[in-house]
Amino acid sequence: MFILRAAFWFSVVALLIPGDPSHGVQAPRVDAIGALLAARGAVADLSGMCERQPDVCSHGGAALAAFGAKARYGAQLLYSTIDGSLAGATLPGAQPGGSTLTPADVEPNWRAPA
Repeated sequence: MFILRAAFWFSVVALLIPGDPSHGVQAPRVDAIGALLAARGAVADLSGMCERQPDVCSHGGAALAAFGAKARYGAQLLYSTIDGSLAGATLPGAQPGGSTLTPADVEPNWRAPA
C-alpha cells in the first residue's frame, strides 16, 4: 500500500514540475475552455461506466462509503484527542488553585530597614 501511495504522490509532484525548455519540447498549451470540455467528457464517460459495469459502481460506492466513514471517525478521534489534551493541560508545578507560585515564591526575600 505504501508503494502505491508513494507512486501517486510522485506522479502528482512530477505533473507540477515545469518542463525543461532546453530540450526544445514545449508542454502543450491548454486553454480554460479546452480543459473544461475535457473534464466534461471525462465525467460523462465515468457516469456511463455504471451502465456498462454495474458491479464496479456498487463496489466502488461501498468502498467510498467505507472511506468516508473512516475519515469521519479519524477526524473525530483527532479532534477529541486535541480537545482533551488542551482541556487537561496544566503547567508543571501548578497548584490546585491555578497559580504556579508556591508559598515560598510569594514570601518576600528581604525586609525593609527599620
